[in-house]
Amino acid sequence: MPKRTEDKRRAPEDFLTMASRDRARGKLKVYLGMAAGVGKTVRMLEDAHALRGQGIDVVIGYIETHGRAETAARIGDLEIIPRKRIDYKGTILEELDLDACLARKPDVLVVDELAHTNAPGSKHDKRWQDVEEVLDAGISVMTAVNVQHLEGVQDVVQSATGIEIRERVPDRIVRIADTVIVVDLPVPELQERLKQGKIYPPEQAARALQNFFRSELLVRLRELALLQTADYSGRDLPLDVTSASAETRIAVAVPYDPVIAKSLLLRASRLAGRMNTKWFALYVRRRRDHPENMSATQHRLMIENVQLAMSLGANVVTHESEDVVATVLDFVQKEHIGILVVGQPSRRGVFGRMNPGIVSQIIEQMRGFDVFVVELSDDAR
Repeated sequence: MPKRTEDKRRAPEDFLTMASRDRARGKLKVYLGMAAGVGKTVRMLEDAHALRGQGIDVVIGYIETHGRAETAARIGDLEIIPRKRIDYKGTILEELDLDACLARKPDVLVVDELAHTNAPGSKHDKRWQDVEEVLDAGISVMTAVNVQHLEGVQDVVQSATGIEIRERVPDRIVRIADTVIVVDLPVPELQERLKQGKIYPPEQAARALQNFFRSELLVRLRELALLQTADYSGRDLPLDVTSASAETRIAVAVPYDPVIAKSLLLRASRLAGRMNTKWFALYVRRRRDHPENMSATQHRLMIENVQLAMSLGANVVTHESEDVVATVLDFVQKEHIGILVVGQPSRRGVFGRMNPGIVSQIIEQMRGFDVFVVELSDDAR
């Protein structure tokens, strides 16, 4: 049986109380894992049976067994809402039937594969958007996702695995969860399950062991999953920024260089998640940064970073000013920012001391707040 790291804020049975129809919005319980096969879906189904045993109306909206006998056996006699069949270019694709789930209106809906991209023609592009609508309808949801699908860890995943993850879930979806359970399994045990054919068929398993299931990659993903437990679940654990209070607001001064901007946004998002605090992405736009003075590529990348910031839960703020330093400092004061995230100073050495850049000036003039300087990789400078 997989080992599990539980959310320290609530015991699992507390979900019984939370899953009540008399609340305006349903409650969200997320089962988080480092990779396929650790047992997220099995654990979720076990908990679903336990809830039903307590008189809670639990229904399966979508479960993906991937042909695993162990997972299929755990479904048992739980009620299952038939999937919606969508004809796409002559191929029938099966998806969560959102309308049927809303009409059935159970106390708790079980929805697997949170990061899934829906078939063309579905009401929403992503399954996490389906889940949001279900929650808004007052129905509580139990769902499962692997850590590499979280938007905020994509820079780390890309660096560790060399793989671009296309199906992603905004961090805020997990951050608003009322309960987060990390289903954890030591790397050797997971690889042994793979070899035994309990995760993928033999040929696919052999390929997986040479690629995504290599030991060094699984170790890194496991670390990420456990870190997310601290970020989202164990908010009473010590913070990396030990001098900051739980009420400290965070802002990131976003440059118009798209590569640097993306790195800063991801770092600020993770910091805000660990502290469970509100955060801002601040753009100070000078005349030279207006769209007419930028290439089409630069403008597209800037828009993508704005969308990224919003998906990560930031309040995006733009000010027009030629005096970037004064505008940033004024914003920090008015919004009561406790930590300002910035990139490395671009000007160094004697030249930097003689003619300091924006970051250096902010550090020189900072009063009443901390500056968090992000060390950027060589390709992000």
